[in-house]
Amino acid sequence: MSPCEIALINLLNQMALKTFPGLTMAIGKGDKIIWQHGAGYADAKNKIKNKSEMIFGIGSITKIFVAVLILQLNEENYLTLDEPISTWLDKNVLADVANAESVTVRHLLSHYSGIPSWEDQHSWIHDARGKRVKPEKIWLPQENLDYIRGKKPLCAPGEAFHYSNSNFTLLGLLIEKLTSNSLEEELYKRIINPLLLKSTSLESVASLENQYSSKRFHRLDPHFIKKAGVSDYFKIEPNNILDVSAINLSVEWAAGGIVSTAQDVVNFILALKNGELLNPKSMKEMQQWMPADNAEMGLSLFRMDTDYGTAIGHGGNVLGASACVWWYEKTNCALAILTNVGSMHASPDAHCASTMFKNAEVGKLAQEICSYY
Repeated sequence: MSPCEIALINLLNQMALKTFPGLTMAIGKGDKIIWQHGAGYADAKNKIKNKSEMIFGIGSITKIFVAVLILQLNEENYLTLDEPISTWLDKNVLADVANAESVTVRHLLSHYSGIPSWEDQHSWIHDARGKRVKPEKIWLPQENLDYIRGKKPLCAPGEAFHYSNSNFTLLGLLIEKLTSNSLEEELYKRIINPLLLKSTSLESVASLENQYSSKRFHRLDPHFIKKAGVSDYFKIEPNNILDVSAINLSVEWAAGGIVSTAQDVVNFILALKNGELLNPKSMKEMQQWMPADNAEMGLSLFRMDTDYGTAIGHGGNVLGASACVWWYEKTNCALAILTNVGSMHASPDAHCASTMFKNAEVGKLAQEICSYY
């Protein structure tokens, strides 16, 4: 085992001990997984150790999967990127959604739609992640849109970047409208089955019962208490975390409802990077970069400078999980980090997979490991 592999194992184990109950990481080079490790516990109370095959929520990494479906449908002439979505979606779906009549598929994919995000609405936060959570509830996609109906637009379409989960609810509905299949069916048909992603699914009751599904936790701090409140179904655990394992991710759907393993996520991002899922024209479209806060945004891909090189990918953060996946632009290296702790609505500095990627040396060590293979 190389010194950089030992150093990365030690780093992950320390992070699990101090910061996360459990986390997994996988590294890919070329078209293969070359390294993976599970640290900490999937269920500390029952002494169930975390393994590399453990399943976690991947949050907004789901958006890359959905973007691939949309771009495939564009390649097959089901849609065009610069037509308004009102061309295809029914008026009752779009009723009272800001900019809905004029916003295009490209605007949605790039978060330049100006449509408010349901995730930012106080009532939604209370209902879906906080004090009014009902674990048995299976959310329907259009329910989320009800939280933004009648809200003012954040800007005109194409004018500015505003990250919005509402964009991907609309894209998921568009996929179902055009294909006459469920979003889950299209994910299996076009991505999950062709790539043999055996541990990846859009969350359902069945996936919750998988023996490899980790327990779910969330950061508990004054920010979360003020914004979301604490449901009676959540259990307060040591180290200021909540056990939120009672919940399901149906509310996230096309914006963040996929569960997976670090290995599957890396295999997916390598397939995308290597042109196995989209043609060259679509890949070029996907990487037309525009300003996006402290980074750049393509069609559901972020591009940002890090201490260890420019990286392309996406982070994810939902109730009970956080994750990120990145490939380095100038080295043949990709990585994914998945954890069983979410930090949405907690302090901006609360630990999650993305803060770990930005602040720790995982990127440096991952690229050093790639250089050995």
